[in-house]
Amino acid sequence: MANGIGRCLREWGINKIFTITVDNASSNDVTVKELSKQLTKMGTNLMNGNHLHVRCMAHIMNLVVRDGLKESSVSIERVRHAVRYVRQSPARLKRFQECFDDEQLNCKKKRLCLDVPTRWNSTYLMLHKAIEFESAFSHYASSEIGLRHYLEHSYIEVGIPAANEDTVLSEMAKKMKENFDKYWGDRGKMSKIIFISCILDPRYKLESVGYALVKMFAEDPGATIQAEVEKYMTSLLSEYVKSSSKGVVLASSSDCSSLDTSTFGLSDSQVSTQNTGLLESLMQDIKKYKSGSGGVDTRTVLDKYFGEETEDDTKEFDVLL
Repeated sequence: MANGIGRCLREWGINKIFTITVDNASSNDVTVKELSKQLTKMGTNLMNGNHLHVRCMAHIMNLVVRDGLKESSVSIERVRHAVRYVRQSPARLKRFQECFDDEQLNCKKKRLCLDVPTRWNSTYLMLHKAIEFESAFSHYASSEIGLRHYLEHSYIEVGIPAANEDTVLSEMAKKMKENFDKYWGDRGKMSKIIFISCILDPRYKLESVGYALVKMFAEDPGATIQAEVEKYMTSLLSEYVKSSSKGVVLASSSDCSSLDTSTFGLSDSQVSTQNTGLLESLMQDIKKYKSGSGGVDTRTVLDKYFGEETEDDTKEFDVLL
């Protein structure tokens, strides 16, 4: 798989890859490691690919929610079959619409929607609509024996659609938490890159991310992760500084001893130009000396950014500006 992806990247002329987002299958772990080796050969693997693998958050959220929905699968199946039954013919839909008037519901412009079971967001939409139509469903079922007959022969427990109990919600939460911990509970599996977008938002910066980490993982682990994130950002900045300075040759100090310029056949203007170059070189040496002795501000742009006050979070604020 890594060879296939690498071949595509070469065909497309892409050789600089920052992150690769995939789900958590073990085969994908191997794929990313192999791609990292290929990028190293190309000389474009930033920080040895430590940040390369980003686990797909959308996929993980889908798994978490689907695990939770399994605990209330009977109720969801009731709703799904009821919605499917009503939508199967224009006559049933018309009769269902008439139930709106009987129940005095203001749902004329709203329609039932049937979910795609593998997509939890569509299941949410189906349930959300069904809750609005709950009294209409009850009215329809009381006058249409066909719905109850359909549910009985669908091999699911017959009952009121969307019924729920606190115990069901409790078990649902436990299952969701177990799946969450499986993918995110180990902070070693969390790519530090996911925090940087928030840190680079001047309304939040590192302090807000640190606060959120402490709330999520408690005081000690949260503070440790914050330090790891800050260290990672510093390392990332260093990598960019190195890459941006490649090929730039800094002028070295020249010997400033007195020389007879006529020996080298130099004109006065040439001597003036040479003296200017020597002065600039000397000033560079002085800056380096002062930097080493703490005489100038040695903070990085990242340090200065962290030291500034956060921006006010207003409706008019645009992070891109």
